Amino acid sequence: MKKLLACFLALVLAVLCSVAALAFPDGAPFADSRYYTYGDYRLHYRTVPAQGEMRGRILMLHGFLCSTYAWRNMAAEMAAKGYECVLVDLPDFGYSTRETTETNIVPREESVTALMQSIAPTREWIVAGHSMGGSVAVNIAVAQPLRALLLYCPCPQDSFPAWAKGVMTSKGMKRCMDLFFSYGTRLDPVVRLTILAATNDRAFTKAYDLSGVTDPVQYDHFGAGLCEMMYSVQPTRLQETDRIACPVLLCQADRDVILTRSLKSRMQNAFPDAETYTVHGGGHQCIENRAAELADVTCGFLDAQCGR
Repeated sequence: MKKLLACFLALVLAVLCSVAALAFPDGAPFADSRYYTYGDYRLHYRTVPAQGEMRGRILMLHGFLCSTYAWRNMAAEMAAKGYECVLVDLPDFGYSTRETTETNIVPREESVTALMQSIAPTREWIVAGHSMGGSVAVNIAVAQPLRALLLYCPCPQDSFPAWAKGVMTSKGMKRCMDLFFSYGTRLDPVVRLTILAATNDRAFTKAYDLSGVTDPVQYDHFGAGLCEMMYSVQPTRLQETDRIACPVLLCQADRDVILTRSLKSRMQNAFPDAETYTVHGGGHQCIENRAAELADVTCGFLDAQCGR
């Protein structure tokens, strides 16, 4: 009996591990999905066309554990105001390439900038970054001429400790992370509670389509890619922000439970001349449930700083 039970458990574990490794079916996850290839990377992105006369082009970079889905409401609001929005899944997130030990690693900023340049010169772009994406946006703005830089609850990134790399990038850790994201994110109450904490909005959380969050992190070894990403991420170049010549909008939320006061201060100190805005009662994911408010603030800023 013990041998039979042991065999059964081994079979179950094998099935779980194989399911965890399943990739997204061939084809696009969204009707408007597009892909851009850069070296070993295949970046998934979506374009929301401007309505009426186009007033500008915005690249939108999501935060940690997020994807293009996080920008859906903000992109719709900005498109209605005349801005074409290009939403990108950063490497290791959404439906973009997961990095492995076999990947010829390039900085996220490099692959994203190449995508931008394939569409239009960087000086024509407005770059928006939320949370982790704000760090990438800052680094792009340091290196490239932009029309404007938009930061929503931006989170500065630091290098991960070298001493932990062997553990974090080991096969065992990658397998554990894959299993966690494949199965842990199927606990709907836990996911919904996380969204509530991030938005501080009960009604919005209750109506939230969880698949927009859970599908991307259950796709193609998300956990393993995350382990590699920790050691390919570029620190935020906050000490070089004086090289940024374009106007900067910095939006924070006063009910943000993700960013500490210290992290907020680091960004504020790096951009003393930025136009600032506080989302009162807003959480870290305010770009989702407070999109209309932020779109109005953003358009007012762009009208004043960049013209129509």
